[in-house]
Amino acid sequence: MQIFENYSLKAYNTFGIDCKAAFFAVIKSVSDLRNLLSEPEFLELPKLFLGGGSNILLCDDYKGLVVHIDLKGITDLENRLIKVQAGENWHEFVIWSLNHGYNGIENLSLIPGNVGAAPMQNIGAYGVELKDVFVELEAFHIA
Repeated sequence: MQIFENYSLKAYNTFGIDCKAAFFAVIKSVSDLRNLLSEPEFLELPKLFLGGGSNILLCDDYKGLVVHIDLKGITDLENRLIKVQAGENWHEFVIWSLNHGYNGIENLSLIPGNVGAAPMQNIGAYGVELKDVFVELEAFHIA
């Protein structure tokens, strides 16, 4: 896991605003996230979880810990189910699904952001909504 101090968020938001995070962590595994959330140094800090940065407007430096979810991976399971990690780009996942014979979400192409935010926003376009094809979500409860 990588943790940076006084880190620019310009590359992590679609508006390209150059605000800084007091602390910035890149999460590439579930164990990274567990370890980060148990670090005494960060327990009391406010936290901002950031994926693709497409649905956020940064107006000032963030005085807490920004947690960038960069979990990658797409797994083709049985029974026409797909497991997708939160850090995958949404549009690239739509293209992947079409290339692998999974139809039904093509109307959701070009929606910015990452897969991890899609269930929270119940993304939809042109008569298709994520809720129509979504099965389950694995998440952490963070106090």
